Amino acid sequence: MFQQLKSGFMQWSFEVTNYLRAEVVDLEPHEYCVLATFTIAIGFVLLSGRR
Repeated sequence: MFQQLKSGFMQWSFEVTNYLRAEVVDLEPHEYCVLATFTIAIGFVLLSGRR
């Protein structure tokens, strides 16, 4: 069962990596800033709930 979970996670991470390489590489500079802002905001919300 562990091997199946590991295999599924590896396949999922490979697909996500390929998608990000295909989509994120062609972003404009302002799109990188928007993506970074959303990432930071989501991280802040998730981490602030642990207080």
